[in-house]
Amino acid sequence: MEYQIIGSGSSGNCVVIDTFAMFDIGLPFKKIKPSLYRTKYIFISHVHSDHLNMATYRQIRKYFPNIKMIGDLEVHEKARMDVVAHEKEPIELPDFTVKPFKGMHDAQVMGWTWEFKDKEYMFITDTYTLKYVPDHKYDYFFLEANHDQNKINAIMGHDRKSYGYSAVDGALRHLSTQDAKAYYYLHRVDVKSQWIQLHKSSRFY
Repeated sequence: MEYQIIGSGSSGNCVVIDTFAMFDIGLPFKKIKPSLYRTKYIFISHVHSDHLNMATYRQIRKYFPNIKMIGDLEVHEKARMDVVAHEKEPIELPDFTVKPFKGMHDAQVMGWTWEFKDKEYMFITDTYTLKYVPDHKYDYFFLEANHDQNKINAIMGHDRKSYGYSAVDGALRHLSTQDAKAYYYLHRVDVKSQWIQLHKSSRFY
């Protein structure tokens, strides 16, 4: 399995898996363009601009019109998708079947599971719960590990004064490293299963 994290975090998200599947386009077009030549599918998790950069979307549509874009209805209403994903409704693609599931954030979020070359994959970022992930064992976890919950606990009650905004509220919209790690250990196929950590906070990881 090959993968490339082009960007992951509040400054922009884009991950390429097995060279032909791209997840999110929240970066400038020039940063992801080299990876688009082999890309067949782009999966958009949700409408936030660090996951769906509209200028990048327009450039991809112009210069790479054969790439199939997949996202939920909220994403489709902002940027036309070729396939509109619905929770628990499998999407049959030539290379694999992807199964969408929802996450919980302050926007509608979609995660994905699929099987490829006898390996099980899952991908989810920008969610504070994993209760909607299909209850299987996975070989590869592309899974958010946003913050250390102990660091968030330590600033509760004085985060607005210290940072000028509610850092606690922001963190609690995401998955803690502790919750992600627990999920990984409970759902891995074996000790060789890989956890690729996504959307790590620059301040609270």
